Amino acid sequence: MICICGPSAAGKTVFSGLLAAALQNEGIQAVVIGCDDYYSEHWIPDPLYGFDTVDAIDVDSLINDLNSLRLGQLKHRRRYDMGTRAVLWTPVEDKVDDAVDVVLLEGAFGPQLLFEEVPPDLLIYVEESLPMRVLRRLRRDTRERQRTVISVLRQVLRQMIPGEQRFIKPLKEEADVVVNRSDEGLAEVLTRIRVLCADRRKD
Repeated sequence: MICICGPSAAGKTVFSGLLAAALQNEGIQAVVIGCDDYYSEHWIPDPLYGFDTVDAIDVDSLINDLNSLRLGQLKHRRRYDMGTRAVLWTPVEDKVDDAVDVVLLEGAFGPQLLFEEVPPDLLIYVEESLPMRVLRRLRRDTRERQRTVISVLRQVLRQMIPGEQRFIKPLKEEADVVVNRSDEGLAEVLTRIRVLCADRRKD
């Protein structure tokens, strides 16, 4: 399992997609699991951190799905609707019905909760400058989540930045690889995963 973590709008999803495609090209079966789909249903925002906290994640569901995925027994994918705060379910793709070689778990919140029960084989930290991340949040939340610019900026200042300092920044010290841009660092990560897969096959 490869964990791809980092602050909000740093490019984790983009990097995960690029990595999954590169692995598939090398014949390594990879599936991406997004921690955003494991927010607790109808989560009431934390008074201090809002949605920017590990407490918002349904860790039991996340661990159960990861274990099912590793065994090739995951039948439905969990989806979280940020607008309604409801959990939805979709059938898994055919390729996920069998055991996969690599699970790419990406998200700002979620990896922190797994280190004891489901420790990752590789921890990747994706970072980007705060101004660029704020611009990305504004673009995404106003277009996809029908939020106002004022509400997004208020969340950034009051909840996102404090939540990152508390829960996300410490992961950088634990990371095996720090990626400074979502389109960089791919070669190093691929090399490390190749080694992990080769070692696993020997075992």
